[in-house]
Amino acid sequence: MNRVLNDNALLRDVERLQDVQTIYKTIGMATATFIAVGFCWFLCVAVPAKALWQ
Repeated sequence: MNRVLNDNALLRDVERLQDVQTIYKTIGMATATFIAVGFCWFLCVAVPAKALWQ
């Protein structure tokens, strides 16, 4: 009976670990998206203003 409780606790911890990994992936994708949008916005503003090539 003790082993079953330990196995269930292990499975519960695996679910929590997967939830944390999902949160990290979400934060990483959001960060990558913000960087990409910021880079595109910078290029859309800087290129017409000829700020990159003087």
